[in-house]
Amino acid sequence: MLTPLSYSVLVILTLASTSTSSTSHGLCDGFIRTTNTSILSQTSKSWNTKSEGIDCEIANLPTIEIIRCHGYPAKAYEVTTEDGYILTMHRIEHGKSNAGDDFWRPVVFLQHDFLGSSADFVIQHHSKSLGFILADHGYDVWMGNFRGNTYSRKHATLNPSRDKHYWDFTIDEMAHYDLPAMLTAVLEETTEGDLMFVGHGVGTTAFMAMSHYRPDLSQKIRLANLMAPMAYISNTKSPMGLIAREEGILEFFYNWFGDGELLPSNTVIDCLASMFCKNPATVGLCSELVFIFAGFDSEQLNLTLMDSFMHHSPAGSSSKTLLHLLQLINSGEFHGYDWGSKQANQEHHGEEGVPTYHLYDVESPVAVYYGDNDLLADPTDVEQTISELPFIVSSPNIMIHEVDYTNWNHMDFVWGMDAKTFVYEDLMKNLEWCAHAEC
Repeated sequence: MLTPLSYSVLVILTLASTSTSSTSHGLCDGFIRTTNTSILSQTSKSWNTKSEGIDCEIANLPTIEIIRCHGYPAKAYEVTTEDGYILTMHRIEHGKSNAGDDFWRPVVFLQHDFLGSSADFVIQHHSKSLGFILADHGYDVWMGNFRGNTYSRKHATLNPSRDKHYWDFTIDEMAHYDLPAMLTAVLEETTEGDLMFVGHGVGTTAFMAMSHYRPDLSQKIRLANLMAPMAYISNTKSPMGLIAREEGILEFFYNWFGDGELLPSNTVIDCLASMFCKNPATVGLCSELVFIFAGFDSEQLNLTLMDSFMHHSPAGSSSKTLLHLLQLINSGEFHGYDWGSKQANQEHHGEEGVPTYHLYDVESPVAVYYGDNDLLADPTDVEQTISELPFIVSSPNIMIHEVDYTNWNHMDFVWGMDAKTFVYEDLMKNLEWCAHAEC
């Protein structure tokens, strides 16, 4: 029997899930539309001209145009994974005042959370968004997009609108194919020997699982910064936890959503965002939805940007990725997706079947950042993750950062108005240290 809250969440997912293929740019409210010109594989097109007379934070532009709007150089790259998915990465090569070839720029790669996109790191004012802050501090900033989201809905042979096999992926594929392909492409393009990694939520999940498939890449990561790390998630206080523990819910959920796209960014989502997240009378409904899943923190959420947030997020993924998270909640372990039978598991995972991911395989230097009010990455689970990661940096200081803000929630890491003060200043110090010293 579903609880009322669990049923409500499923209704929301049902209304929002669709196989619509069009990428949304806010058709409901007629905001300024821009064309994201064709992106070249391993060569790039650059945009450098600042848009005049546009409020960049509320214009609901694509990531590449958000960057340009704020006056930063914007580049986009495509990379094809070993299994044929075509992913888009966005790049901010330098800040506003530090251009020039004589300036050494350490490379930082940012990876978004479940249902997120590269826009998460540039969605606020340039003084508050991590992507811009890093660029202004002299870093060469790259932002990835997992398969199936707004910017990575392409494949060498499959059409995401017609071929359901396109959506047969989980966090395993993000760890096995997506991150290795993007990180390798960045290293080749920049000719750097290593880079810094910053992940949020499921971006950290895929990173920690990546070591199972590509242990060689651990040596290429100078420092991995894990914001709200999600290896173990059985103690989640989010409604996802309530759903996962309902008897028979995994079978029920699979019957409803199990073979396709989940929460794509499309006209329906844009219309809902325009109707409820822009109007001062109803914007509270949007914020409450965020709080239910991420943790209540009204002081850090800029309500004037709710419309922009909801136009960009959710950015889409596969239903099976959510099912994978529900399996992790139920099991209390860190493992691959169970496809339901020995034969199916061997087809997807090989003879070993469902893999167990061991955190002792993560041999990169690591820094951890977590909040006490994070309903998805519960502090108890984060502490277990910390206890098993073998190379958390301990010099000059231990790089374990519990955010000094009682109500800090899951989305505050990218949407919080004071994220620079409570998270990014520590992150910047860690990056600076590890850029010039062996961590």
